[in-house]
Amino acid sequence: MNGYVLDEFDREIIRLLQQDGRMPFLTIANQLGLAEGTVRRRVAKLRSEGLLKIVGIADPFKVGLQTVAIVGLKVERGKIEAIAKEVSSLKEVRYAALSTGNYDLVVEVVVSSNDELLTFLVDKLSEIPGISNTGTSVVLKVAKEDLAWDV
Repeated sequence: MNGYVLDEFDREIIRLLQQDGRMPFLTIANQLGLAEGTVRRRVAKLRSEGLLKIVGIADPFKVGLQTVAIVGLKVERGKIEAIAKEVSSLKEVRYAALSTGNYDLVVEVVVSSNDELLTFLVDKLSEIPGISNTGTSVVLKVAKEDLAWDV
């Protein structure tokens, strides 16, 4: 666990950047009554501590990646960390998480077509030793995607 403790200014900076990741530090400073340099230093610290990431996120459907799938993987006992690392290295995998329930590992796969998904499942995923079972659900339509949460 990270040893950095967020104060209310850190939380407000994060909230503002979740609304607009390109918001100028001066705008944030003015809204919070801080100096611009203070905001700049705090953002740098939050980023270096791994508490804040500022990225551009493309909508896969709008950039030609028409197939998004959630794939659950059952893995052999004692191999989950190694398999998670290997699966995470595949370019088609956007998200990977160890989980409880029916599957040991859940991954989100983003590809250009159902044919490419089939190729991924048959030629890549099935070749990884230690995966004993998979279940795939194709995303038909995203009902909600919110990458900001209350801090």
